[in-house]
Amino acid sequence: MRTKGRLCVMVLGVLFSLPPIAGQEVPPVQEKVRVVNVEVPVRVFQGKEAVDHLTRSDFTLYEDGVKQTIHGFFRKKRILGTQNVAVSPRPGETEAASRYIVLVFRVTSHNQSTLKGLDYLFENLIRPEDELLVFVNDQTILMDKPYWHLKRKDIIAEVIRSEGIRANQRLHAYFLKVKQELDQTRLMMTEDDPRASNVYHVIDFLRRYHTTWKEYKRRYLLPDMDNYYHFSRHLQNIRKEKWVINFYQIEMFPQMKVTGQLRQRIERMINELLVARSEDSVHSQIIAKMLEDIDRELNVAEDFPVEEIANLMYKVDTTYHTILIGAEKETLSQDLEFKRVSTDIENCMREITEKTGGALISSRNIGSALHRISETEDIYYILTYAPMDPNRIGRLRIQVKNPDYRLVYNDNMRADYIEEYLDKKKDCNPTILLSNLHFAEGELIMAFSDFKMSGDSGDKEGKIKVQIQLMNQQGESIYNQTRDIAAQRERINLSVDFHWLDPGCYQFIVNTVDLLTGKTATDFLETQYVGHGTN
Repeated sequence: MRTKGRLCVMVLGVLFSLPPIAGQEVPPVQEKVRVVNVEVPVRVFQGKEAVDHLTRSDFTLYEDGVKQTIHGFFRKKRILGTQNVAVSPRPGETEAASRYIVLVFRVTSHNQSTLKGLDYLFENLIRPEDELLVFVNDQTILMDKPYWHLKRKDIIAEVIRSEGIRANQRLHAYFLKVKQELDQTRLMMTEDDPRASNVYHVIDFLRRYHTTWKEYKRRYLLPDMDNYYHFSRHLQNIRKEKWVINFYQIEMFPQMKVTGQLRQRIERMINELLVARSEDSVHSQIIAKMLEDIDRELNVAEDFPVEEIANLMYKVDTTYHTILIGAEKETLSQDLEFKRVSTDIENCMREITEKTGGALISSRNIGSALHRISETEDIYYILTYAPMDPNRIGRLRIQVKNPDYRLVYNDNMRADYIEEYLDKKKDCNPTILLSNLHFAEGELIMAFSDFKMSGDSGDKEGKIKVQIQLMNQQGESIYNQTRDIAAQRERINLSVDFHWLDPGCYQFIVNTVDLLTGKTATDFLETQYVGHGTN
């Protein structure tokens, strides 16, 4: 595969499955060297209403129980839908030319309401000068270049569409798996079978169903904290007004219908065994407990790290909004139906948004929800102090005179726990990076690094899979090949030549997977091929 000719390459953006941002150098956090002045954002509420009339004298700040002098005091107010309003700004502070807006789309199916909400977002809230970082399920789009402005809404819509289809296919595959196991169990349970045999089949089915649910929950529902820490480190170094808008489509999972044939037979079995012999009564309790555990886990957001995520968002000084979007799925099964899971997720999201000055709205009308969010004021105070011992990091405690006020702040603000977490994770589970993707002298060139290497110290090897796709202007795939690479070095370069292209517009998509960790990265190039012999 040799390619010669001129390609004028324009990098439209970087897509990858896991932060950090590819190719970005992260500056060291100053607190690691010496803390001169500490800024502590504090939000104050009376009930659910923000309190915005306090002065410096209303606050008392302690570090490890020792009272500190509050040197600086600033009251901040910002609204997403208007120009940023800053009350009593810092001396010499100038308003940023643009805002940094993070859009998070958790989609489980493709629907028009999400796309209509996207139209409202770009028509009413997103300004041309705003920088965007977009997450759609496992895909990430960094839109920090001027040339994104012409296409960014269309590109986001296309990723939402494709991810919605992929998520729906994934869920359908789990539905078929559960249905097959349920049908097999129902067929094996006949009225003529010995009771012990029926008990065995039911317990085995419930155990496998529970395992399937936990696998789905672990893979697709619980947040990957590695992502959140990488994401937070990135936001920490953004010196702009920062907003996060989370579009969360309620998750669905196939559950047994209460009125379904199998569920009814299981319930009857529980009641019959309960009044039978003592050993049968034990089986009744086991089955009832398994059903109870399954029902509880499907309706409670267990293991959701609310406090940890809220502290990360608080530390990077961002306002976090959430729109909960309902979903409906129909099935033709007599025993199964799609039902929403983790109903307590709303309380978890509400706590995160409240701690960061945001709002949580549950609505299928995304445009209306965005309008309400655009008018929500985030009001908070910034207290600054100089610790007596800059090298000693202590816990903070802040009080106000009015005991009826409720304070929200990060009591561990000085600790650099983002870097500490990432340093611990880096060696055991690194995040693969795809960088330096460009077209030069007829070759598509790229580099891979930060993949996991296994083996003895003198004979380590990484294993990555690389997929290169090429599409023409009509969106037709004209090249799609995958190769496995055994990497003996910590950073490897790869080049692929194309010499057979006709003049026209093309798009390269490069996907890579670290086969030892499952971490992925993707990069995207748009090319204009204008003739042979030139680039």
